[in-house]
Amino acid sequence: MIDQMQIIKHIKTNLPIVCLDQIIKYEDSQIVDWGLVQNKIPETWKVTKGEGVKVMVIDTGHPVHSDIGGNVIIGDNFVEDEPHEDLNGHQTHCTGIICAKNNKFGMVGVAPEVQCISVKALNKNGSGSFNGLAKALDYAVKIKPDIVSMSLGSPTYSALIHKKIKTLYNLNIPVVCAAGNSGNGGVNYPAAFEETIAVASYNKRGGISFFSSKGEEVDWAAPGEKIYSTYLGNKYSVLSGTSMACPFLVGIIALMLSKHRLEESQTGYNDCKTISQIKEHLLKYTQDKGAKGKDNQWGYGVINTKEMILDKNPDDEFPEPPLAPKPKPEPKPEPAKVDDYDSIDEALDNLDFDD
Repeated sequence: MIDQMQIIKHIKTNLPIVCLDQIIKYEDSQIVDWGLVQNKIPETWKVTKGEGVKVMVIDTGHPVHSDIGGNVIIGDNFVEDEPHEDLNGHQTHCTGIICAKNNKFGMVGVAPEVQCISVKALNKNGSGSFNGLAKALDYAVKIKPDIVSMSLGSPTYSALIHKKIKTLYNLNIPVVCAAGNSGNGGVNYPAAFEETIAVASYNKRGGISFFSSKGEEVDWAAPGEKIYSTYLGNKYSVLSGTSMACPFLVGIIALMLSKHRLEESQTGYNDCKTISQIKEHLLKYTQDKGAKGKDNQWGYGVINTKEMILDKNPDDEFPEPPLAPKPKPEPKPEPAKVDDYDSIDEALDNLDFDD
């Protein structure tokens, strides 16, 4: 039997890209990070900024930062003897990647009008238990967000966590997870579960990050190396890891869901509601990377977000309703037959001749 108190640590690289004593101070002007620039994310905001979509982020606690304030709803806390507030910085950084506001200072997230629900399952050291994570996932089942984002993982399989993930899957709530930072060491759980979307990391040069976990479970890759985002103390930091790639992809999915809902409000039609439909749309706009087809580093590849959001493909438009059937003409009464009358003279008197 698996010990349900197995420790889970949030996933982030050990690279000291920015030491904690070198956190970037509050910026007077807004930075659009390299991942958004390369993927042309700002060009999609003329269609949607993610409005109407709710993302549950399960991590180290509620982020307190002016660049995401108003876009974050306080959820629940499943860590004993700690306040709901993020005392680690990990959730603050991940949340900024998703929904930091487009307010001309600091930085901006992929989907700057998404609402994030903060749920604490990891403590100030970035560790937690399967029991705590299971309670957080039960909370997700209760709240029913549009997407669940989890930049955390363990090399150990948990039947308890798998059961909770399956429940969310059956509710058509996509659970997006960081693949892990073990390099060739394999994909961590819960990203390794078939029912989740596992995200690898790539860098600004267009190569897969050396730390990004590899395996057949990887689904897509997103920017995850040297990512600038919100941090503790109303400051900013640059961090690397599949922890950063996960919320980036979450932001992309949020933009897609928002776009389809906006179209639904105009047409009454939405073919992007189930997990299978969501994956189908992502695959439609995926650029293959690495080995041909799905591979262990890139998964299916990288999503062309600009094309996905701006494209008005006829196949995606609301089909015209079928034409109403033409009314059938009322049948004319059949001419009287001679046999219906007693004599030919009577029949002739009752015949109806056309003009």
